[in-house]
Amino acid sequence: MSDKPAATAQARNSRLKLIALAVLVIAMTLTVAGSLWLVQKKARQLALPTLHSELWQAYQIHMAMDRLLLASQDLLKGKLVPDDLVVRVQVLRSLTQPLEGQHLFDFLPESRPAAESTLQRVISLSRQWDEQAQWGDAAATRQVAEQAAESLPRLQKPMHEVMVATNISLANELDAERQHLYDYFTGLGWALLGLLIGVSLLVLRLVGNYREARELSRNLTELNQHLEQRVTERTAELAEGQALLKQILDASPSDVVLADSSGKQVYFVNQRLMQRLSLDQASDFSLNRLFCNAREALHFREALLARHRVDDWEGLLAGEPPYWGVVSGRLLEYRGGPAQLIWSYDISLRKGMEQELLVLATTDALTGLSNRHAFMQRAQELLKTAERFDQPCTLLMLDIDHFKQINDTHGHQIGDKVLATLGGLLKKELREVDIIGRLGGEEFAALLAQTDQIDAMQVAERLRASVEAMPLPRANGEQVRLTLSIGLASRHPAEPLEGALGRADAALYKAKSAGRNRVARATN
Repeated sequence: MSDKPAATAQARNSRLKLIALAVLVIAMTLTVAGSLWLVQKKARQLALPTLHSELWQAYQIHMAMDRLLLASQDLLKGKLVPDDLVVRVQVLRSLTQPLEGQHLFDFLPESRPAAESTLQRVISLSRQWDEQAQWGDAAATRQVAEQAAESLPRLQKPMHEVMVATNISLANELDAERQHLYDYFTGLGWALLGLLIGVSLLVLRLVGNYREARELSRNLTELNQHLEQRVTERTAELAEGQALLKQILDASPSDVVLADSSGKQVYFVNQRLMQRLSLDQASDFSLNRLFCNAREALHFREALLARHRVDDWEGLLAGEPPYWGVVSGRLLEYRGGPAQLIWSYDISLRKGMEQELLVLATTDALTGLSNRHAFMQRAQELLKTAERFDQPCTLLMLDIDHFKQINDTHGHQIGDKVLATLGGLLKKELREVDIIGRLGGEEFAALLAQTDQIDAMQVAERLRASVEAMPLPRANGEQVRLTLSIGLASRHPAEPLEGALGRADAALYKAKSAGRNRVARATN
């Protein structure tokens, strides 16, 4: 009973040590990151090319003012061309522009309004003269020269005061920066001392871990000696279990395969599946050999790995010939590692019956065209696609003229042959993308994909002419004459199928009323 509390206390102490170590590492990381950030920040500041160049800029402005004054005097005496004075003005402006918005005198021990106003005056005059002096404008340039000759002499001495004030401010600023650098390096020194202490603690911890590892290694050697005998016994038990499993799987009525989770190592494939896939040995098996479609094999494997089980996956499986099958799978443990058990069985007979039922449910037995239900379903899908992509499509309603008279005169057997022959003609004349169906009796419909009303009229006229010229069965030696009336309606935006059918049916009624054997378009 006393061992359990001791073990709990030891585990708690280990967790606390681990937490303290993690906090120490985080603190060291933050210290290094903060120190590097401070060094980089200060290095970028010291690397600026214009750092502490205020005094040099003030001196350059003073010299440029002297040169501009001399140039202005020479221009007024006729010794200088106006464009040369424009150059002097632009030079002065290029020197004063960087100082706009700067605070050169922030570090003065006491404010010097005169120096600040003088500098602002020089900046303002340089801006004014730069805007006024233009290349090739001698009159404007002469006005600038007159203003400069008048203003600059009064600014020479105040500008000297600006240089003095700039020098004093710069000296004070450098003193402040030296103090800041001293503070930075003092902080870095303390940070390095903290890192040294942290590294020392980590080294001590590593030494302790090394001693614990050696003790654990000795204990592990003893455990291995005890486990070897147990492994030998367990191996014999597993061999017996694997032999039994192989017998069970080989006797299974399903096709069974057992492989590792990656599918690269195949442990077992029963004889039935090896014969079906024509495998020479079990290692030749893969999901790509089982499924006809490599993409479907990939999807089955992804589903099995994601869900750990797949039930009743229907697919086309490989074989001679390929067949429809239901595949199931499980992820399990085998030989100490993850494995996958996959089994399948043949459902080709069921699939064939389903296909026959589907054909019977969707096909008109007499004409081979879609019946009314199948036509409505497929036509609605086509209309949705046309609506989504804003494509034209046109609906044709077709009706055999005087079909009741044909039945009454020649009999229903000839009438059925007429319907079947018309169905074959429609499949021959129209495209595979068009949807054709028999709606009932002698009434047919066709939905022409990506076809506007003009093209649809040409198609409808061709159908009408082909039916009129179509060879038909004879009854008692009499010629059966057949004509077709067609109503045409193009798709309206967001219109349901019933609306288009109604408009096409109204157009068909118009064609009947106009004398039959013709094509009529819907008016709306």
